[in-house]
Amino acid sequence: MAKISLRAYNREIENLIDHSAIDQAIAHCKQILKFYPKHLDTYRLLGKAYIENQRYAEAADILQRVLSVSPDDFVAQLGMSIIREDEGNLDAAIYSMERAYEIQPSNSAIQDELKRLYGRRDGVEPPKIRLTRGALVRMYVRGELYPQAIAEIRAALSENPDRVDLEIILARIYYLTNRKVEATEICSRLVGKLPYCYEANWLLSEILPGTSRADDVKIYQKRLQELDPYLIHINSTTPKPEDVPDNAIMVEYLDISTMQIDTRETPSWASSAGIQLEGTEPEEEALPEWMNGIGQAESSETLEVAESSISQDEIS
Repeated sequence: MAKISLRAYNREIENLIDHSAIDQAIAHCKQILKFYPKHLDTYRLLGKAYIENQRYAEAADILQRVLSVSPDDFVAQLGMSIIREDEGNLDAAIYSMERAYEIQPSNSAIQDELKRLYGRRDGVEPPKIRLTRGALVRMYVRGELYPQAIAEIRAALSENPDRVDLEIILARIYYLTNRKVEATEICSRLVGKLPYCYEANWLLSEILPGTSRADDVKIYQKRLQELDPYLIHINSTTPKPEDVPDNAIMVEYLDISTMQIDTRETPSWASSAGIQLEGTEPEEEALPEWMNGIGQAESSETLEVAESSISQDEIS
């Protein structure tokens, strides 16, 4: 079977989606997930393909998993808004569109969509969209106005403690301002709820070397590499994943011409990746922890303070 680099394969899939070859795009996404079942970029593409195909239940499942890894994912938030509106859940549609707006507040199309959704809910469209706390936080961060950003985050979290996206931003600010104990506490709590949260794992892998929890670094690095296999090849000469050559990760290319999809049975790889083929019944067994959605309650045992307790002297 011919091989193709993982990045080139993703680009080809995106091109297929852009040209409405949705079934082919989905088949190629599933091919990649056979070999890299947690590859974040492929999950994004699969969610996008399902939305284009109006397979909203499947799209919601995939996009919620993307958001459990990257709560600030613009495409996933936008997609979830489309899905929730289709379900008739305007409040949830507005919530997701507001998150998309906070990520790109100057995007006029997003502003117009948010106005339209407000109009559907309230009976009248607002003349302009007011800045939310989340949008203001991101503006402060871009301007390196960290004390103001922290104040806004704390106010927002007091109103809605489930704003994982803002907790991640707060942890990042603490890391950048050398408040690493606070950053570690937040990230440890986040990976207790969302084990594959990308930025929380990345921050912990940066902070913990040289501390009493140095042995945990391999766990966080392994998770990051599962989400982006190119990270396996990071070293002193290629410190960023974008510096790694495309052909460092190769995947077997699916020959669509010989493909025959059996919708009567879900292959084992699809179940492990959390994908349910059309026409099959969901599996009884629980999904892997990393695929759980955002904001699920976590037991007190999982979130023990002792797990994240590191002295200031260790990491300052």
